[in-house]
Amino acid sequence: MKINRILGYFRLHSISFLRSKSGVFFVVIFPLILMLIFGSIFGGTTSNKTNLIVQNLDPGQQSWGLVNVLNHTDLFSIKIIGNNENISSAASHMSIDQGIVIPANFTANYHNNSIFIRYYHNPSSQYSSSVNLLINNILLQYYGGSNSQSVKVNIDSLPISATIPKPVDYYLPGLIGFTMLNGVFTTIYQVPNYRQKKIFRQLSFSGLTKSEWLASSTLFFYVITLISDLILYVVGLLFFGIKISLSPVNVIVAAITIFFGMLIFISLGLIAGIATKNEETASIIGNLIFFPMLFLSGVFFPTSFMPPFLLTISSFLPLTYFINALNSILIFNDASSVALDIILMGIGAAVLFGVSSYLASRIEDF
Repeated sequence: MKINRILGYFRLHSISFLRSKSGVFFVVIFPLILMLIFGSIFGGTTSNKTNLIVQNLDPGQQSWGLVNVLNHTDLFSIKIIGNNENISSAASHMSIDQGIVIPANFTANYHNNSIFIRYYHNPSSQYSSSVNLLINNILLQYYGGSNSQSVKVNIDSLPISATIPKPVDYYLPGLIGFTMLNGVFTTIYQVPNYRQKKIFRQLSFSGLTKSEWLASSTLFFYVITLISDLILYVVGLLFFGIKISLSPVNVIVAAITIFFGMLIFISLGLIAGIATKNEETASIIGNLIFFPMLFLSGVFFPTSFMPPFLLTISSFLPLTYFINALNSILIFNDASSVALDIILMGIGAAVLFGVSSYLASRIEDF
């Protein structure tokens, strides 16, 4: 690879992009419109969270009886986490802002006519006090009815995270994912178009190899995505008070995450583009890749809202892990928790880049 050829094609790619109205619209303007719409709707309020994280540190029958009662009220969707998990980290990964912890001495305290739980919540949510009161009433009704003696109920309310996000904060990682998906869509269309018009062959006359073309395309989409992300953040900050953690470590980790994500999606687009013969077929394949990831990966709303069968599908989509990683880094200031995600994304990016480069080298008209 020669850097001067990569940068040369990068310059040509940039000029071509600026002349393309659709490219500028879908990469910059359309995500900006979505930010304005969602920010206007949700910028000043929080949505009602029916999901409830439950961590039961007590092995007794009474504590699990409480979990069953909460689950059968049809008021909560219970998400049980393990005893060794941190509820704040779990809230970050599940995009849930309320939960309860049942302490280890719950059953013993019950036999002494006193029960105690910790309620973790988002203090800025208008529903927190209502959910707190609801849980308190459930405790009083359940344990008051099962014991002839008076049971004292204590609920300790604590913030679920040191950084409390607003709903509008969640849209930035999702919209970053949206801009990256456009790289997939563009590449799927570009490859059959270039093959039909013999543009790849013309580029080869300049000495540009297929790997260099792919590296240059990835570099271009990476730079334009970073510019689009910066615009989204500035608009969200100025108009809706969006808050994300921009420490030097978080910025570096987020940039690495975006780079690996971009490499994965560009490689996927190239593989799909190679499999197509014309732009009509490219449109079908592009939509099959684009829209499932768009709506099932947490771009516009947390995946915790989904039913189990959709969650299963979501767990196989690379964009899901990308957005979850950005949520942890930018919103919950928890860059250390995404180390494994970044390693897996890096391995996936290397494998897909290698596969796409190999397939490209096998195509005569590429």
